[in-house]
Amino acid sequence: MTIEDVAARRGVALSTGGTRHARWRSVRPASVVKSAFIGMVALYFIVPMLAMARFAFQNVPMALLTPEKLFDGWSFSGLWTALSDPGIISATKTSVLLVAFAIALNLALLLPLAIITEVHNPRLRPVLSAVTLLPWVIPPIALVVGVAATFRAAVPWFLASDFSLVPFYALWAMPFTYRALDAGLQAINARTLYEAARTMGASLTTIIVRVIIPNIGAAIAAASALTAAMVLGEFAFASLLLKTTLPTEMVNYQRGDPRGGLALALIVMILTALALGLVVRSLRRRGLTVQTAGI
Repeated sequence: MTIEDVAARRGVALSTGGTRHARWRSVRPASVVKSAFIGMVALYFIVPMLAMARFAFQNVPMALLTPEKLFDGWSFSGLWTALSDPGIISATKTSVLLVAFAIALNLALLLPLAIITEVHNPRLRPVLSAVTLLPWVIPPIALVVGVAATFRAAVPWFLASDFSLVPFYALWAMPFTYRALDAGLQAINARTLYEAARTMGASLTTIIVRVIIPNIGAAIAAASALTAAMVLGEFAFASLLLKTTLPTEMVNYQRGDPRGGLALALIVMILTALALGLVVRSLRRRGLTVQTAGI
């Protein structure tokens, strides 16, 4: 091996090392900024929840809280009292029924529409996506006042029922539902499945029921979970229509028992977050990417 060969190899090694150091210098600031941003977002959500948990479950005033009393006075009695309250139990039953009917109405409207659009005319997908966003353009108070003024004289029994909230909830959840279903249809390449099934002589109903729907189960579950989370946390529609749902009852209960009301709100928030986390995990297993702008 000549001196020139050794120098050449060392030069390659030095250049490679320089490239690695350059890459490290270019990647390191980005990773630090990303980690810092994630940490700030985590603190933004975790710190208020920890404060809620301390107020709800620790019966020690903040002015008297010292490091020695940090683990004193913790109790779940307020939560058990709230869970056994007849008003909370009745409101929970009402909210569960509203969740079931809102999911059923949303899927009955959007699932066939999304499938037909995907397999027959995919160019209409942007139009349908824009249409499903229209309910968010109208403020809830304007939507409720307009519907109430229209239907109060014609069908007063509709507004008197708790189930009058179902159409409002279904409309409000349309953007989530459609985007989840559309992502599922694109992930399985529904148009190709449709054409293959048609060449084998299957009818449209058979294709939808036995071919497409079984393959988008994760997307349907995601749409259902998002709708359920929205219904369980929605306050404006129920308050404007003077209905007793879980969110409105929790507000009323908190006026008499602040600790129990906050404990119940914290548990509902945690359960909802866990349900959404399970949905995201299921979607990722199916190969669907979850982004902040949609699914």
